[in-house]
Order: sequence, then structure tokens, then C-alpha cells
Amino acid sequence: MSTLIPEISKASFDDAGGLRLPERQEKEVYESFKQYTAVFGGITVRLKSLSYAEWEETPQEWCLEKLTFGPRMLIVGKNTAGKSRAIRVTAALARSLIGAQAPTLSGTYKAVFDFNEKDYEYELTCKNAEVIHEKISASGKILLNRELGGVGQIWAEKIGGGQNIDFQVPPSTLAAVARRDQIQHSFIEPLFEWANSLRFYQFNLQDQNTLGMLSSMEQQVDERNQNAVVAIFKEGKERFGAPFIDSLKADLARIDYPVEDIELSEPISIRIASGGPPIVGLKLKELALKGVTDQFGMSTGMYRVVALLIHVTFAQFKGAASSVLIDDIGEGLDFDRSLRIIELLRDKAEKYNFQLVMTTNDKFVMNHVPLAEWTVLHRKGHIVHVSNHENSKTAFDEFKFTGLSNFSFFEINADQMNFDGIGEGDNA
Repeated sequence: MSTLIPEISKASFDDAGGLRLPERQEKEVYESFKQYTAVFGGITVRLKSLSYAEWEETPQEWCLEKLTFGPRMLIVGKNTAGKSRAIRVTAALARSLIGAQAPTLSGTYKAVFDFNEKDYEYELTCKNAEVIHEKISASGKILLNRELGGVGQIWAEKIGGGQNIDFQVPPSTLAAVARRDQIQHSFIEPLFEWANSLRFYQFNLQDQNTLGMLSSMEQQVDERNQNAVVAIFKEGKERFGAPFIDSLKADLARIDYPVEDIELSEPISIRIASGGPPIVGLKLKELALKGVTDQFGMSTGMYRVVALLIHVTFAQFKGAASSVLIDDIGEGLDFDRSLRIIELLRDKAEKYNFQLVMTTNDKFVMNHVPLAEWTVLHRKGHIVHVSNHENSKTAFDEFKFTGLSNFSFFEINADQMNFDGIGEGDNA
């Protein structure tokens, strides 16, 4: 069987140019999905809060105050407030914890997770691409602690009935990665599970020009690469068959992109000179058109939706994601479709139990998401302040009685927020 090599062809090419499935069919798709994974997001680790700082006590200092995470969350703020940077920092921590990213030149993280309804904390400080502090604790008990030089102590579960032992790892390596051991140090697994199951997508940066090449060689698909859309679609279709395609079609119909079929083929809008195996991209058969629409014939907005849904649907069927972070959701879509994809993603997060975090400064998106799911970021100097229902309950609750739109709440509070009637001055 041929296998798709992801991202074989990545170059600039020139463009050539509100319906739902019946309830019975939607139910069939969902029942088929359940045979592959009982619960999407079944991993019991959830990020509760994250604080971050970099280049402290230098002109480059940037700090994110404690950012709390809920099951469904919309981060809003003016341009340069720190929306995109906040979720990029979150995604970077996840990559570090699976060993996919080396320690940063500067960064201090403090993350709190909910693991089986108990607090689980992780601290990490990096300087000059080396780890100078790292700690894991659960319910107040320190399980791993390392400092300069990579020297530290770690809880060993199978030695002497459980005891701390000395260890040393290279300064450029996270102990949470180097000492991962399900037998002796099983407490590290929740960190790895969270990090390994986090997915981060930049909605406005989907690369429509990334294709794939069919090959007889087996190649592993990088599920975290948001531009490996063709490869992920190929694997999803081969692994899960018709239910995977039907689920995609149902979701696209909800966004008012009704299609008869989705498949891979060589592009028809352009010609690519290739002496090797075929180079392929996505191809849709839209209900309203006699012909087909290839990857380069899709509008930018349509491709962004298709690409995102391929990623999310694959993660659903595989049971591979418990946290989905999407930057600039709805960017490039018309008003109606922007609202539709927001509603679809919020429904999926609730139905399949994954943590959904989105960012936007689009007023239509803001008006469609309940204030209870909002987090407002506003930056003063190098410090990004965080306002949400947890720390600004009075402001959020009282606004409901004004009769104004959610966007009006943003306009009023984008620059500063009153914390239960206390101004955001030196005591904030």
C-alpha cells in the first residue's frame, strides 16, 4: 500500500483561479466514530493555569500574569495585547515536555494542572538554553526537584518502598523528559500525556501550497504539524475509512460548505513537473458544482476550514487530543461561516470532552461566545494582565444587565478592567 510522505512539496504556486446532514446520518457517523475511541479527550489531565515570564530584569522582559483555563475559552484583546503569544507559550511548553523543543534562551513557567481532581504543578526556568530550575509536585508533595548543573532529587516508587534518590541530567535537557519512567516515576506521565495530546493551530497561517507525494516507503506523519494536512487526511482515510470521510462531510455541511466527497488527487488547477511518484493535494466535489475543486482552487477561507477540520477529526477518531488551541479563529471567513465554525468547535469540545482555547479580536466571534467563557488580556508595558469571570466576577456579572453586546464589553474593558470594583492600579 502506498504511503504519503508529508510536506514533500512546499513551494509557492499561483492560484488558477448551511446545510446539515440528515439526523439519521449524523447519528450513524457518531456511532461509527465511537467504535474507534470511547471518549475523545479521555486523558484526565487538564491545564488549570499558566504564568510565564522571559528576559526578566532586562529591557526585553515580558510577563504573562496567571492565565486560568476553562473547558471552553475565548481569549480576546486588542492587537499586541498578547493573545497569540500566550497560547504560543503554552504550546511551546508542551513541545518541550515531549522533547520536541530544546530549552529556551529565557523563560520561567509555572503551570498548574487538574489531574484526577487534584492539583499537579510544574515549574521550569531556562536561561541561555539551559534548565536552571525544574520542579514537579502533586497535592503539595515535591516529586522532582533539580537546579543548576542538572543535579536534583526524584521520587523513586519501587526503591525501598518509595524514596527520593539523587540524579543528574545534562543542563540542556528537561528532567521530565530524561527521567520519564512509567515504573519508577509514573508521576511524570500526566505531564507527558497532556503535552503529547495538545494540538495548536494558527488558523490564519494554514499553508495552502503544501502538498504530499505518494511513495511505497513507510513514513511517520507529524500530527502536530498544522501544514501536514494532506498526509493526515491520507492516514485518516486509510485507518478509519468511510466514517472519517462522513464525519468531515457532516462538519463541512454545518459550516455551509456542503460536499459530496473529499479525496486526494494530483492538482488540476496547475501542472507540476515531477519525474517521481505523483504529487497530490486535496480535492472536493461540492454539491453546487458540476466539476471538482482542488486544493489550489479553494478560497483561502474554505481551505482554512477544511484543513482545521481534518486535523480535529483525525484527533477525534484517534483519541489523540485533550487540548486544542486555535489562534485567530474565523480569520478570513465571512460573518455566517465564522459563527458556524465557532459553534461547531464549541459543540465538539463539549461532546467529546476536550479543552478548547481560541483567540480572536473579531467582534462577530466575540458576540457569539458567552462572556462566561471569555478571558480579556490587556497589556501595560511589559506585563500582560488577565481578566476573566474568576478574578473579575462583579464586572462580568453586572454587565449582563446592561443589554449591550459582548463586543461592547470588550470596548469598555480592552484597556483596563475593574476587579470587583477595585481599579487596576498598583494593587492589581
